[in-house]
Amino acid sequence: MATSDDYRHVPTSTLSRLAQRLGRVYASTSTWYRLMRQYNWRRPRKRVHPPKPKIGIRAASANELWHIDATLIRLLDGSKIYLHAVVDNFSRRILAWQTSEAFDPSITAELLIQAATGIGESEMPAVIVDGGVENYNATVDATIADLQLKRILAQTEITFSNSMIEAWWRVLKHQWLFLNTLDTFANVTRLVAFYVEQHN
Repeated sequence: MATSDDYRHVPTSTLSRLAQRLGRVYASTSTWYRLMRQYNWRRPRKRVHPPKPKIGIRAASANELWHIDATLIRLLDGSKIYLHAVVDNFSRRILAWQTSEAFDPSITAELLIQAATGIGESEMPAVIVDGGVENYNATVDATIADLQLKRILAQTEITFSNSMIEAWWRVLKHQWLFLNTLDTFANVTRLVAFYVEQHN
């Protein structure tokens, strides 16, 4: 019973009582432990660990890969603020960002134009996006065509996720925004501006 796969889910102390209930072995828990040590019986409890997380997608230089996404911030009164941003994969810099009081899918196009300012046409990066409406609409489609960007849908066209900007949202919120009073749109915008400047 101690080495059987049929009882691998039962702790040793419980197994001693179960054996008595089944009428198979009448011995105290301490006797079980002593005999297991004496005869070197090993419980079949080997853990099967999941594979270690793989390293996410990595660029070799600046402006090779961008990540763009939007997140939601709730104010104390329950109202919502939408925060959009573009992150460079290589440098981790926030290239462009914007807050809005209403969900506006066209903001993605504005941020792409802002981030692309000063970049030559031959240097236009690939942009990793999620499948939201803010990344797939007529305005964004036209902007991507005009700027000659390559849009890549995370976890569909590539196996990688858009985790770099998702991780930045988590850091921004939990290490900064949630430490402050999020009461007005102006206050949240000011807090985000400060953190982006410090992050960059």
